[in-house]
Amino acid sequence: MSGTDNVNNAAEPGSGPQLAAVSGTVGDVDVRKPMVRRSPSVAQAILLGAAAAQLGLSLLITIYLARILSPAAFGFFALVGAVLILARKFLDLGLGNVAARDIARDPARERPILEGMMAYRRAGGVLAMAVVAVFAVTQQGGAERAVLLGVAAVLLFTEPAALDPVFQVRQAQGGPALINIGGGLLVFVGALLCQRAGTAGANFAWLLVLREIAILLGTKILAERLLGYQVRPGFRGRALESFVRPALVFGLASLVYTIYFHCDVFFVEALRGQNELGAYAAAFRPINPLLVLPWLLMSPLVPVMSATAMRDMELFVRQVRGICAAALGIGACAAVAGAMLAPELVQLLYKGRYLQGTLSTVSAFRWLAVAFGMVAVTTVLTASLLASGREKLLLAIGVTALAVNAGLNLVLLRHYDFTAAAFATAATELLFLLGALIAFYIVTRCSPLTLSSALYLAPALIVAGLLHVTGGGPTLRVGCGIFSGLLSVIAILMAPPTRRLRRELASASPAI
Repeated sequence: MSGTDNVNNAAEPGSGPQLAAVSGTVGDVDVRKPMVRRSPSVAQAILLGAAAAQLGLSLLITIYLARILSPAAFGFFALVGAVLILARKFLDLGLGNVAARDIARDPARERPILEGMMAYRRAGGVLAMAVVAVFAVTQQGGAERAVLLGVAAVLLFTEPAALDPVFQVRQAQGGPALINIGGGLLVFVGALLCQRAGTAGANFAWLLVLREIAILLGTKILAERLLGYQVRPGFRGRALESFVRPALVFGLASLVYTIYFHCDVFFVEALRGQNELGAYAAAFRPINPLLVLPWLLMSPLVPVMSATAMRDMELFVRQVRGICAAALGIGACAAVAGAMLAPELVQLLYKGRYLQGTLSTVSAFRWLAVAFGMVAVTTVLTASLLASGREKLLLAIGVTALAVNAGLNLVLLRHYDFTAAAFATAATELLFLLGALIAFYIVTRCSPLTLSSALYLAPALIVAGLLHVTGGGPTLRVGCGIFSGLLSVIAILMAPPTRRLRRELASASPAI
């Protein structure tokens, strides 16, 4: 769609969005495309399947590299991954989710918003490149410096990532899912080839740079095929003032949230050394992909919740309560299983490495599992506050949480090992969760969690009971945990209230 598209949405009062038509011109080409309303449940299913594939690949990569690399080399691999994540978040600032919300409200603004976001990435990339380049110079090893300078160079060309809202608003997640899976395969196959070629440990991190390049190219190609035109970065003449202010506020909130989840890597390296960083990575890397899973499931709902919040606040609160209750149950299952099976998981993943001694990662794994359990609910609240336009509250909560996280890391890591960083993450996530609960109540005068929400904790209690009585070796216990956990999640998703909620959200999906 171009910025001058005419959108005719002839919905009757009280009805859901209707099918509409988009007409306009792109260059000399007349564009007339029917707008299609796709169910967010379909997009969620695609994202969930893709996330499962990516989680599997990430786990294979983590297991393989943790077994063949020294703790220091494995720690550097995790460090480069954290640098890319933080740089990606700085260059995104969560703007994609705000863009999806605004495009859902007014599809005619899609092109100027996308072009403005690409222009921001072009400018922000210069700053990000400079920061990473300076960080590269501080590295003692030549291989480490070279890899980080490669990361810095890639950050100059991340503009295609600004096109993610194209897929989000259209609920067209299949293409991006395949691209990300392909990126994971690239790293895994590359790791096998590097090992066979006898590549030095630090140089394995080049695979992350190559993955970033491949994903950016694939995103650009797919997005422009969906749009039917080439997006050209620029700020002038695009009337972005009403978008930029709320977008930057939420972006900063999203940035600080990401920082406090990943800054532990830098604190551990600076205060405990690369060997302990490798041990911390052994706990962090298997759980880190899970931390983004709740947001992957919520991102298709942001446009839907935004439209509902504008139309019917009572319905909005009811929807948030339903999603929060399901997230509470699923998060509790994950936290229980992760905490109770931590020794067995470490044993199976690393063949006894990082299981005992000063580099034992079991306790860190438990704390991070608890943090993930809370993330499931926090993400729902974050999305709901974004949908209702409360970006400033999210920023205040995030800044407070980041300050607490930095303080805990600085104090605890001077006296305790890397496990303190995992504890700091769990404590910070609890603080953010409490802040989000309070903020939602301030906005709506309603609590997002009710007494009936506690019923969704029953599956987690059943999982805990089964694991408590299950003996045997690590394989049997982990298998029991996976099986019971999956059954619990299925039971939550197939419960009558959850099924009704999915149908309701599908009917409210905006046409685009």
